[in-house]
Amino acid sequence: MQDGSSGWKIGSCVLCAQNCGLEILVEDNQIVRVKGDKSNPRSQGYTCRKGLSIAHYADNADRLRYPLKKIGDTHVRISWEQAISEIAEKLQKIKDKYGSKSFAYMGGGSLGGQMEVGLGLRLLSLLGSRYYYSSLAQEFSNIFWVDGRIAGKQSLVSLPDGHNADTLVAWGWNGWMSHQEPRTRDLIREMKKNPTKRLIVIDPRFSETAERADIHLALKAGTDTMLLKAIIRIILDNGWTDEEYLADHVNGWEKIAPLFDGFEARRAIEDVCMLNYEDVVEVTRLIAQTKSSIHEDLGIYMNRNSTINCYLLHILRAITGRFCVEGGHVFPSFLFPMGSNTDERNPKTWRTVHNDMFPVMGVFPPAIFPEEVLNDHPERLRALIVSACNPLRSYPDTLAYEKALAALDLSVCIEVVYSETARLCDYVLPSLSYLETYDTTCFSFTYPEFYFQLRQPVLEPISPEAKEGAAIILEIIKAMGFLPELPESLYKAGENGITAYLGEFNQYLTNNPDQGRKAPLILAETLGKALGSVNQALVVGLLLNSSKPFKAGAVELGYPADFNMFEEMYKSIINKPQGLLLSKFPEDNFSMLATEDKKLSLYIEELVEPLEAATIESEIRNLELPANYPLILHSGLHHETAANTILRNPEWNRSRRVNTMLMNEADAIKLGLNDGDKARITTRASRAEIEVEISKYAAEGCVYIRHGGGLIYDGEKIGVNVNELVLATDRDEMCTPMHRRIPCRVEGV
Repeated sequence: MQDGSSGWKIGSCVLCAQNCGLEILVEDNQIVRVKGDKSNPRSQGYTCRKGLSIAHYADNADRLRYPLKKIGDTHVRISWEQAISEIAEKLQKIKDKYGSKSFAYMGGGSLGGQMEVGLGLRLLSLLGSRYYYSSLAQEFSNIFWVDGRIAGKQSLVSLPDGHNADTLVAWGWNGWMSHQEPRTRDLIREMKKNPTKRLIVIDPRFSETAERADIHLALKAGTDTMLLKAIIRIILDNGWTDEEYLADHVNGWEKIAPLFDGFEARRAIEDVCMLNYEDVVEVTRLIAQTKSSIHEDLGIYMNRNSTINCYLLHILRAITGRFCVEGGHVFPSFLFPMGSNTDERNPKTWRTVHNDMFPVMGVFPPAIFPEEVLNDHPERLRALIVSACNPLRSYPDTLAYEKALAALDLSVCIEVVYSETARLCDYVLPSLSYLETYDTTCFSFTYPEFYFQLRQPVLEPISPEAKEGAAIILEIIKAMGFLPELPESLYKAGENGITAYLGEFNQYLTNNPDQGRKAPLILAETLGKALGSVNQALVVGLLLNSSKPFKAGAVELGYPADFNMFEEMYKSIINKPQGLLLSKFPEDNFSMLATEDKKLSLYIEELVEPLEAATIESEIRNLELPANYPLILHSGLHHETAANTILRNPEWNRSRRVNTMLMNEADAIKLGLNDGDKARITTRASRAEIEVEISKYAAEGCVYIRHGGGLIYDGEKIGVNVNELVLATDRDEMCTPMHRRIPCRVEGV
């Protein structure tokens, strides 16, 4: 455990899901230097410029210092006691008057820490609601839904094993800028210099990753479905399917195969995708006949036909034998899953009252939230607790979100900074930053080894009144009377170690079986007091409730097989702030599947008709843009200069050009625009003026605006908020925003 003195501290980045290890030099409670932590078992010293800029996250002009309450148009300082008691009272009044479906919880877990989510969802459940909204459903509902059908459970999220691949395909993924693999730039460099490996990029634009690729298929924007169908047809024509793998590990292929009969691969490739047929055949051969891995990203997830494209990618992996194998696509090990299994076919699965939308992985899509507030249904949403999330800049249709927050009876924001969302909420509660508290994430993303890091504080609280997000939620729960009176023995037991505490804890639950549902709350309250951290207590709870394979793997690594296991693992975690190998799952990745026969269930009945309907003729028609919106806006460009809304101080980018719209030179010439000119971009939602940046990284017919703009930092608005240009209704059947295909027009100012 690290002390609070100055010097070098071990931590990790909280700005993306890789959570790269950091060494942080602290002097007088200020971060003065940052470098990659070579002792971190996952990142091995790697970090990007975002991690090196983390001091701007920890201490900035927008840090919240104390609780706030909105009176009129102004926030005023109040005490914690007043804030918690008033929030609890208003929540109860709303429940009594309007019922349980009035409540929503948003965010909770972020890229830096997720311990709060357990208590946030518990509060939601105690209120009687299941309306949880988060960024998981902003981008990934389609793939999680498809994963759930194929693997048998939505929480079994599949991921590429790029570091062990000989052929890595980046499909709609600009890894050089957005990472999403451990040590991504190192991986790309290694692929480039190794003559036996191939990096292939499939992307309309010449991205920074494409710049370093062996092959770049610059397909026409939005034609991914045609290319995927063509690739599968080429595999069938050449006999490149892995028949032994299909027989041993896949169910349902025989029902799907006829969907590709008669598909004109050459015509689709040349006339629709605008690619060279022989180039695609070579890429197909590499995918089918080498140790290949396909890493797709927002170019698939937030584009047209996302659901069937995710399905086609999984079909492609299955027929070439690339699921559950090294260097292919794997189901990673985990201590706790990213979400729950909420199959919409189950009649107990909740749906929203206005859109009749179901959750995926337990999460509802943020794009529909304003509509679920702005309607006259008697059970519409009326109260929101939003935490570790900034929907007023991160989610589509900012203008609709502004109206929705104004229409709520109660809005509570738990945040590190006075964000754009906080500015509109009734109550604002200051939380500790992820560099001032213990926290962890579920982003292990490895198999079969399971690495775990409990990030420890590297700073003393910069805002003395700030608290752990989970501790704030716990205070609301207690104020509402949801936590029973607990014996002093439970509080005292934690002072004698984890094993002693768990013995007392289990005895209490045995004597009070009606309190089992509240076990996480009891653990957080009592063990949290002893450890001085609710989050630490919740980690002990995760170890206690871990899966049988996790516990077996821990024993294999030398941890005790009895009740002492949890204390020994906890001690190891605390003594290794850089993270450690905590368990090892079975080598057979197919054992992770939740299907009864441990085979991939490839046939998805609901997607058969959409796949059949996606013909060459229909796609040509559907790809046409409206005459008054002839260009495509890619809203939210992944870039090393953008970090959502977490890095707020523009100083972290210094002299870099960031508040610009990237445009291809050919489009600029047609419009009479020069680099540095001011242009007006108009969509069906709104319009904005922005500086033009002519770039080789922009595809013809498309323009690109980075996400994270329009922040109000230290009272000044900086850049363009791209989500003001997006309608919430610009979404697909899963209510995933189509941020990679927003029709627009651009004119000189």
